[in-house]
Amino acid sequence: MRSQLHRIRVTDAQTVQENLRDAAYHEAGHVVVARFFGLTVRQVEIEEDGSGRADISSAERLPLVDQVAVCVAGIEAQELFDCPMHDHAALGDYLKVRELMAGLTDAESYQCRQAGYLRALQILKSRLPEIDELAHRLFRQRRIETPDGDRD
Repeated sequence: MRSQLHRIRVTDAQTVQENLRDAAYHEAGHVVVARFFGLTVRQVEIEEDGSGRADISSAERLPLVDQVAVCVAGIEAQELFDCPMHDHAALGDYLKVRELMAGLTDAESYQCRQAGYLRALQILKSRLPEIDELAHRLFRQRRIETPDGDRD
């Protein structure tokens, strides 16, 4: 899930390391929650500018709350692991949630989004070591590909 906006290219070593760490936890959050729901993860990658992308199969078959959980899992993972987000972090995730809420009343949208955040948080808290291991691996490798898809 990649934002349409990217950070300005950075060269400062400390900033690059922080960007990579933040992006690694964000993408690991998406991957862990997607796997929890049985979705296929084909590839996940992060960039020095703090952007990232997880190639995850469609979540359309899932209940709406679970689809929201997959979308917001990166945001929740960053909070859990104390990884600050830059101004444009998660913009793509927020836009996807907005698309999912189309057609709902404001009250229904609010309730669904809150339930999605809570669902993501519950799943992530139950899998902290898995997130941490995946984030560290992603930080080192920058890209993890699973040719046949990777499912739990």
